Amino acid sequence: MASEARKTAAAARPPPRDFLAHLEAYLARRDGVDKLLKISRYAARLALAAGPLPPPASARLKSFESSLGLSRKAFRLGKFVQDVNALRAHPGPLPPPFVLLAYGGEGVYYFIEQFVWLAKAGLLPAHLLPRLQRLSAWAELLGYVGSITIKLEEVTKMESSIKMRRAEGCGEENQAVTTMRGKLLLKRLSVVQDVADAFMALGDVTNGKGLLGSSTLTASAGLLSALISTHKNWNSC
Repeated sequence: MASEARKTAAAARPPPRDFLAHLEAYLARRDGVDKLLKISRYAARLALAAGPLPPPASARLKSFESSLGLSRKAFRLGKFVQDVNALRAHPGPLPPPFVLLAYGGEGVYYFIEQFVWLAKAGLLPAHLLPRLQRLSAWAELLGYVGSITIKLEEVTKMESSIKMRRAEGCGEENQAVTTMRGKLLLKRLSVVQDVADAFMALGDVTNGKGLLGSSTLTASAGLLSALISTHKNWNSC
């Protein structure tokens, strides 16, 4: 029975995709390019925080990291629309509080980030930048609070569903159980990603006080978030 289950699972797997075709599809996505830039940025930050570098190399790396940060802002143009549509698509006259907090906070964050980009690019007065960045950080943090709460509830439901399947006599090699465990792993990784991003947003809100001001911790959290997001986007395209 176990060998038959393995054969069925193997037959159900889709054939491997051509790598270059997959890469093309990934890079065609806004999030695909953005996350590659995020990996590069936080890898540069981690290298700067890890130890002293020769002054010329340090200056070049700082300039590279700053340029990547500004480049990523451009990928947020109009991105708030996806959160507006997510709220519009929710059934009922008013979404639940945490759904409203998650999508509303993220939508406000992406909307304000457009003006942060314009201020950093020099089109808006520079004196507006500190206030815009603070508002953006608060909106981002609130959005992550809502998102983490929703995803933790989903993790609990998925774990309960797997236990019910096991109670019905389905083994670990059952195709349905294997699929559910794969989705559960992705959901848990998504929670870890949100926690890492929330850590960085909290650092922005508190102006990097205490552990939140550690360059190594912040860079590590950003790199972890970027790697998880890249993995999710790669698998979904």
